[in-house]
Amino acid sequence: MEFAIPSVGAPVYFALFAIALVACGAPLLVLRRDGPARTARNMALAAILILPLMGALGFTMADNELRLEGGKLMLHAAHFYRHERPLAEFDLARARAGSLDTIPEARLGVRSNGISLPGYAAGRFTGQGGVVFALLTDRSRVVYLPARTGPSLLISVEQPERFLAALRDAQAR
Repeated sequence: MEFAIPSVGAPVYFALFAIALVACGAPLLVLRRDGPARTARNMALAAILILPLMGALGFTMADNELRLEGGKLMLHAAHFYRHERPLAEFDLARARAGSLDTIPEARLGVRSNGISLPGYAAGRFTGQGGVVFALLTDRSRVVYLPARTGPSLLISVEQPERFLAALRDAQAR
């Protein structure tokens, strides 16, 4: 059974554009020392390296998947992060759905391995209860799944209540 994840919003792409702009414009900081020809060459090299990378990152952030198959929860975030765990490892009695602001135990701390931009977070973070694997694209529709062992999950889902009901149904079987 597959569940829809909200699409990534415009702030994410604006942040990527700003990062690319700053990275490509960085050679301008040494214009006086290197001269205009060398600075233009360095800007072109930076654009050749940075723009495809930012384009690929922007493309992959829109490719997220959440499935429940055979008693396992499978989460794929941005082509870089995969998280597959048996449903039995989660404490669904304490699971919560709602806005990120209404779930205090779901606050993300320091990123240990992941992507964090305005409006998007994916990967491993520290949380109040330990390690959290997060995929956030919409902070108003979030499901927090505390884990009995291993990292807890924090996921943006189109229909959080329906998702939780499906998980509880699957665990009851």
